[in-house]
This record gives sequence, C-alpha cells and structure tokens, in this order.
Amino acid sequence: MLFVSHLHADHINGIDRLQAMAPAKTVFVPYLDTVERLLFVLADFERGTASRSSLDYFEDPGAWWLSRGAERVIFLQQGRPDDSPPPRDGAPDGPVDGPSRRRRIELEDAPKKKMPAARLATYFRAPHEVTDEKLIPADPTSRDSESGAFVAASGSYLQLEWQASPDEPWCRGDWILLPYVHPVVDPTRKRFLTDLKKALGFRGSDPAKLAKRLLEKLRSVESAKILVDIYSRHFTGGHNAVSMSLYSGPLWRRGGESSDRALPSRQWHSLLEEPVYGHQFWHRNGIGWLSTGDAALRQDKSRRPWQDFFADFGDRIAVMTLPHHGSANNFHSDILKFEALQFALAATVETRNRVARLRETLGEVESKGIQTRVVDDERLARFTVICERRMS
Repeated sequence: MLFVSHLHADHINGIDRLQAMAPAKTVFVPYLDTVERLLFVLADFERGTASRSSLDYFEDPGAWWLSRGAERVIFLQQGRPDDSPPPRDGAPDGPVDGPSRRRRIELEDAPKKKMPAARLATYFRAPHEVTDEKLIPADPTSRDSESGAFVAASGSYLQLEWQASPDEPWCRGDWILLPYVHPVVDPTRKRFLTDLKKALGFRGSDPAKLAKRLLEKLRSVESAKILVDIYSRHFTGGHNAVSMSLYSGPLWRRGGESSDRALPSRQWHSLLEEPVYGHQFWHRNGIGWLSTGDAALRQDKSRRPWQDFFADFGDRIAVMTLPHHGSANNFHSDILKFEALQFALAATVETRNRVARLRETLGEVESKGIQTRVVDDERLARFTVICERRMS
C-alpha cells in the first residue's frame, strides 16, 4: 500500500519508477477538487517543475494512478466536525496461532501451506457528497479490495484481519492504518476562484466544464502564465494547504493496560537499538507512529481539527514525523501533547535542503523532554523501531 500525503514534487518524485519496479496495488491520497488540483499544478508551474504528468493528473487523477500499476485508489476527503476515528472499545479476537495446531505459524508458511492468511480490510465512510462522476462512492459495507478509483470520507481506515482457514470468518487484529486530511478553510481560495473565472470569462459552477476550460489554458504556455500570475497574487511561498496524516498502530484500549499488573502477554512491546543512542525498550501504551506529511499545523484552523481527530490515540502515539520536514512554518508545540510521545523525526538532508528554522523546531521539541532525530534519504541516518505483541 502507498499513502501519499500530498502532490508536491519532493513527496512524489520517483513514484513512476516505484510503480514500475514494485507497484503498490492500493493507493491512498487526499481528494482534491478542481480548484485544489489547479493550485498544485500552478505551484509546480511557479517552481518550474510542471510536466505533462502534472496536467494528466489534473485531468483525471483516478486514471493517472490506475495507469501506473495501482489497482485501487482511495481519494480521502477533508475532515469535518462530525467525522470521527473508529471506536477503541473491545479487544481483538484470540491468538493468531490456532490452539488446535499447537505450533508457531510463520508468515512465510501461509501461502505454501494454506495456513492462516492476513489482510488489511477496508472500513470506509461514505463520501459526504457526490464529488466527481469518475470516482466511485466508497461502500461502508464492503471489506473486499475491489478495483477502481473511489472517494471516501474522513474516518475511513484499514484494519489487520486474519483467517485460520478459508471456511472460517475473518478475525480482527489489533493494528490499524488511519489516514486523515485536515480541513482547509481559506477565504483566499474564494477570491482566487472569482479572479480565475473572470480571466476565463467563465460563468456557472459546473466543475467538469471549468476543469475542461482550465486544461485548455494550461496546455498553452502563454495562457498558463496568466493563470500563474493570478495564483501568485493570491498565494505566496508555494501551496501546502492540503496534506494527509497517517496513524499506524494499535486500535484497542483495554482496561488496566497502563497498570504494572496488566498481563505482559497482552501488551505491545517496542525496542529501539541505535549505536549512537544505545538500547531502549518500552512497553504498555505508546507503540504507534503518526506521520504528518506537510500538514499546516501551525494554524489553529487546521491544527485543532487534527488534534481532535487523533486525541483519543494519545496513549498510543510514540513516534511522530514533524510536519514539512520540521519547518517552523508548520510546527506548533501543541502537537506534542500526546501523552505517550517519545520521539519526533525530521525527514530531510540538512546539508542539501533548506528547512525553515529546523533547529529552532528541534530545540523546542527537546525542551518538552521528547527526543529528536533527523532522518535522511541517503541512509546516513535511520530510525528503526521493532514492535511485537505476544499472544499466548
């Protein structure tokens, strides 16, 4: 599976190569309406990174992904006040190792010996409204990996499930992948759209007709410059507003788990081994990761819905990637208030990339007693956590 936080070049460069070599069959990506897709294209034009691929994405995002090896694409809508993550009551079913088999079952055995198989089942929320006639509204009752391009509402997630034999029901495991796109409320977009329609001489509100007219303009260098000029008048410093975060970790909350008397066999354990920092081991509570992409978490109107959505997982989130590579322009100290948070990562190469006041961000994080790491894409630094849950 591939989760794409947003469409800036520094986050999607190499996807064509990735999909050619080891294609992800399922892709999660934020849903962008006509105006949001245009903003990303114009941001690329402004930086000189626009391409035919960018225009193809603007024209038909679903077809763009499906033509690159993906079999299923889920476009996730922005969060709304009434959206909520899955409830955390209850507990997963029994051990993965069936009691009748009396032996440990290795994952490698499953395909060969037809022993317990696993899947990531989809738990969709129906989209808020019909958004694009080319996208299929997600079906909340379906768990199968149907092919196609779908649109789903915030609160949709994936959960690990396992099956002892083909004729037995699927059992839920204690691990989920929970994406979230924070809402973007910005009057600048309305003013931008007004000026855009005026320049095009476009009347009406049909998004398909508007997209067709815009695509004609984007394919002409001179016309595209006019659109870029309008974009530049309304937006400065690039366009980073729409970005997806992703929680990966346990779902269930069990009574008494934070107690020292909790059953060790039912707890999640985590191990971090780094030569520079030594050996660290922790259990109970924090084990999950929260990736933030380029989420605009400095602004209250974006941060507060984001915090409300993930607040109930505060006892699980141990590792966070800092938004926008640790940029101070996307950071606010309130995002560190998850009770189990132990590590904050900045994914960048400091000697190559300019990240706004990165060291200022890292210093503020460390002042809260949270450890920081700078992790790069050249394998000069890495951060690996091993986690497991004994099921006896």
